Amino acid sequence: MRLNPTTSGPGVGTLEKENLGRISQIIGPVLDVAFPPGKMPNIYNALVVKGQDTLEQQINVTCEVQQ
Repeated sequence: MRLNPTTSGPGVGTLEKENLGRISQIIGPVLDVAFPPGKMPNIYNALVVKGQDTLEQQINVTCEVQQ
């Protein structure tokens, strides 16, 4: 599966309102996700990643927050 990374995305206001993060990097099974200040989820919480890959197939993955 190949992701279609983009530098454009929802504005900071939307990220803060929805408590959404942005995947900044993927290395193997590890996702680096950036959140607005004060909105980082607690350790062991679930993160849900939704979107489309470059073939327009739906992505719906649940991840666990680690340090």
